[in-house]
Amino acid sequence: MSINLQHLTGPAARAVLDEEHVDLYLQTRAEPPYLSGPLYSRERFTERTGQQLKRDGFSLVSARSEAELVGFAFGLALEKGWWWGGESTPAPAEVADLPKFAIIELNVRQSFRGRGIGRHLLDELLAKQDAPCATLLANPKALAHAMYQRWGWQVVGTVRPAPDAMTSDALILDLSKR
Repeated sequence: MSINLQHLTGPAARAVLDEEHVDLYLQTRAEPPYLSGPLYSRERFTERTGQQLKRDGFSLVSARSEAELVGFAFGLALEKGWWWGGESTPAPAEVADLPKFAIIELNVRQSFRGRGIGRHLLDELLAKQDAPCATLLANPKALAHAMYQRWGWQVVGTVRPAPDAMTSDALILDLSKR
C-alpha cells in the first residue's frame, strides 16, 4: 500500500473545506472522547477553518491511498507573542515571545491508524516551517495525546478554547532539534 502526501498552501489549501476532508474530520470527532459535541459539527468546523484559511502561513497536508483520503493535518504560522485563546494557562516564558507554528488538526481514518501516517503528516507539515517551535492542543483522554508525547511534544499548560470545548493540554515541540 502506497501513501501519497500532498502539501498545499495559499488558495489551493481551501481543499480542506471540501466534502471529503470535512467528512473525515466529522468521522474522527464522532469517536471518544469527542463524541460529536457541538464544537465538532460541520458548521463549526467549516466556519473556524474558513477563518484560519485567511491567515498567512496556513498549510495543509493530505494523505491518500490510491484515490482515498486517509488523513490530513493543517496549521498556521503564529507571530511572536501569540498564545492560545479562551481559558488558557500563560505561555511558558521560554516560548512566549517566539514565533510558533500551530498544528490545528491532525486526522487519520481509523482503519489506517498505526501505520505511521500521522507522523508523516506532521513531519511534512513542520518540515518547511521557519518557527523555532510548534504548538498544538490535545485532549488528555485522546489516544493521540500519548502519541504526541512519544514524539517529543511537551505538555506546558491547559487550554479551553471555547465555552463548549473540553479542556485540552497545550503541547510544545522544539523544532530546532529536528
